[in-house]
Amino acid sequence: MAGLLALLVVATIGYLSLVGWFSWWIAKRTTQARIRGVAFTVLFVALLVAPLGDEIVGKVMFDQLCHDATEVKVYETMPVGKDLYFPDGRWRLSSTPPLPREEFNRVQSLYESIVRFESSELRISPSPIPIYGQETRVFSRGTERLLASYRVYGTPGGWLSRFFEKPTLVSDQCVPRSFHKVGPLILPFNG
Repeated sequence: MAGLLALLVVATIGYLSLVGWFSWWIAKRTTQARIRGVAFTVLFVALLVAPLGDEIVGKVMFDQLCHDATEVKVYETMPVGKDLYFPDGRWRLSSTPPLPREEFNRVQSLYESIVRFESSELRISPSPIPIYGQETRVFSRGTERLLASYRVYGTPGGWLSRFFEKPTLVSDQCVPRSFHKVGPLILPFNG
């Protein structure tokens, strides 16, 4: 780990030196001293952020997609009783402490007998960074009516970020805030 950190420090210093030298080499070609300082500063900053340029621009598009997909869209609900809920109204599939495995599997099977999930890939308009999207729609198994839908987006980031575990400037995934509460949203407790 210390070797990797040392390599990162050396690479950063090397890159800053190269950017500084190249910016000065271009800027010194101007004839006016006042313009030389401005040219150096502009070039230095532009070259400094250039490796992250695709991620900076792609972040704007990714953030807009995530903003548009912040909530699960609920179209219809189907109230259910104590099979999926505890008597006090808590959802059984996300209980703390967790249900014993056998009971969890029974409740999960019941849940899956009531609703079905259908997922499809979303076509994302061209972006400087790859963005993947998936729309999931939840249907009632009995009536085939649409109960809810939500979108999830993900990205590995820009070209430089792909060398790391997660993107540098943009989050790697966005899901709706109520993503983990889809079941209780579409199948409310009728107590």
